Amino acid sequence: MENQSNEAPVAAAAAAEVSSTSVSLTAQPAEPTKRSLRVLTWKKIQEGKVGIGFNGIFNRIPAFVDADKAAALLIQEEEFKKAQHIKVNIDRALHDFKELSMLANKAVYLPSTRDSPALCLKVDVPADATDDQKKEALRVQDIQKFRSEIGLDSNLKLDLVVIGSVVVSRDGYRIGRGNGFADLDIGLLIELGVITPETAIVTIVHDVQVVDTLPVNLFQKYDTPVDIIVTPTEVIRVSKRLPRPSGVFWELLSERRLKILPVLQQLKEQLEKSGKKITLKEEDTDIEQHQNSRRRRGPLRRRFQRGNPGRTTSQTDNEQQGDNGQKRTPRRKGRFINRRRRTNKSEGDQSGVEVGVKSEDRKFDEGGAGERRPKKKNRPHRDFCVKLTNLTRDIRVKDLKTELRKRECNPLSITWKGHFGKCFLHFGNRNGAPSTQDDVDKVLKSLNDLSLTITTGGGESAPAAGAEEPPAESANAPMQTKTINVNVELLKFGVKKNAGGNTSAGEGGNANVNGEDGSATNVGEGGASRIESVDTTTV
Repeated sequence: MENQSNEAPVAAAAAAEVSSTSVSLTAQPAEPTKRSLRVLTWKKIQEGKVGIGFNGIFNRIPAFVDADKAAALLIQEEEFKKAQHIKVNIDRALHDFKELSMLANKAVYLPSTRDSPALCLKVDVPADATDDQKKEALRVQDIQKFRSEIGLDSNLKLDLVVIGSVVVSRDGYRIGRGNGFADLDIGLLIELGVITPETAIVTIVHDVQVVDTLPVNLFQKYDTPVDIIVTPTEVIRVSKRLPRPSGVFWELLSERRLKILPVLQQLKEQLEKSGKKITLKEEDTDIEQHQNSRRRRGPLRRRFQRGNPGRTTSQTDNEQQGDNGQKRTPRRKGRFINRRRRTNKSEGDQSGVEVGVKSEDRKFDEGGAGERRPKKKNRPHRDFCVKLTNLTRDIRVKDLKTELRKRECNPLSITWKGHFGKCFLHFGNRNGAPSTQDDVDKVLKSLNDLSLTITTGGGESAPAAGAEEPPAESANAPMQTKTINVNVELLKFGVKKNAGGNTSAGEGGNANVNGEDGSATNVGEGGASRIESVDTTTV
């Protein structure tokens, strides 16, 4: 509920009504808002290099360095020593305090998940659990393990509540991340009597997050103040406790917010059964993002490239920019684009460059139009290629390599296209001499009746390269062994198509070894200039 926007000052509206003939006045500084104070604090943490994580500062409760020192100071206070039931939020900055509380044999409670009707979750560990087991219990995400749900009808009384903050003042005012769920959780616990006047509310922050004062007009009746502020260097006690929320303010909640938090819907039904009339907010004006409405970010190569802000422009950005109308500078595109023009046959003859020569071997102008690309490592010349088809998606390239080693068949390289059901084996003499017909016959003989035996099911076999992952149900399928017959087809380099587009095996084109017939086949896909290497590995 912190996200409710504040009304613009009347003075700002009056200053906007200036006639076109009047002299322009100097712009007055805008009054601070909760959002501007958050952004200012996040920038201070980033510039001071006291934050933790690449994306762990902005738009969240920031994690900071020396949080363990702040937790060590808090456990020395009298409020912690007397407390038996402690509720801690799930912010990363509070993790060290949760571990120390577990090691001190305190009853630790965590917020429930949003789709759970429970009020909170209690961390359950055996009485004889070791320190490592207690720490591990905090890292478990499954609520069915080391967690027990606390319902609305429990008689729980909390002694200490520890929450995170973005900005906090020494007189007890607190600003959170902006979604309002922390304030709503505190109001719910007060409504049920779980938080009593004797319960101390503490926040753990870094020193740069503490300010002397905050504008009082920014805070409403639902905002939660704090009693104790703990930093890595000091413990600040609020001299005069500020008034806390009296409970849940139903008139400020929308029907959608109740659907997000089932525990609120359950409490509403209980109160209505008891005779209390509850009226919700008719218009949904909550600013926090709806579920599944957040725009999915692109791949990592696009998210973290230079000049990319990493997130879309939102109301947060508009509020931060203010009325000056400044916009982000668009990312500059690359100025130098290498667009190599492929010469045709006539141009090649005129320039003295032979058609078909590789681009890295072409000579550049003496004027230095560009630098020559570095040549690739010398590879043995590939004389002929064998195409394997009828491959299934659950066949991996290592299965093929294992079978080739058994048959003493050693190609120079493998072009793997398992997701298309085929691959190419490239052969040639490693000493540079051209392959003979005996070499070709030897390879075809070793690949005669080629078949692959694979094991599927049991969650052990990984999907083939480029294939989609199997569904979760197939991970538990029983293990099965199956044999797949592979079709072998010989492709010779340098063979051109005839007028009909086909060439016979006797002319040195293709030879179908394991195919169903020995008829002529098309070499359009197997030519040296037509095979694009996807995953070339040496056996």
